[in-house]
Amino acid sequence: MKLRISLWLAAAVLINSQVVLARAKALASPEQVKADVFKRGTGEKAKVKVKLRDGSEVRGFVSKADDQSFEVQEKNGKSVTIPYADAVSVRKPGLSRGAKIGIGVGVGAAAFFGVVLGATVAAF
Repeated sequence: MKLRISLWLAAAVLINSQVVLARAKALASPEQVKADVFKRGTGEKAKVKVKLRDGSEVRGFVSKADDQSFEVQEKNGKSVTIPYADAVSVRKPGLSRGAKIGIGVGVGAAAFFGVVLGATVAAF
């Protein structure tokens, strides 16, 4: 019984730490957003996924960047000018390296807990 409680407690701590980490990464200052945009550069190879403060999302590539704002060209050809202060995060489309690692850790933890649970059930 103590083993089961310990396993559930460990799982709860692991899940909670992932949620806290995701929330901390989600908030970026305008200076961080500007640095991310300039790091990616401009052109069709500079694909981005931009989360805005109003909750919406813009996907495309950075076509132009200056000191106050940057422009994202969407797949449909529409250009959207975004002030740095309106953007919460700028990143590559798809899963981040941290998300991939988190998924791997989660799958590994679930497999481990499944084996341990199976072993404790079989012992009774």
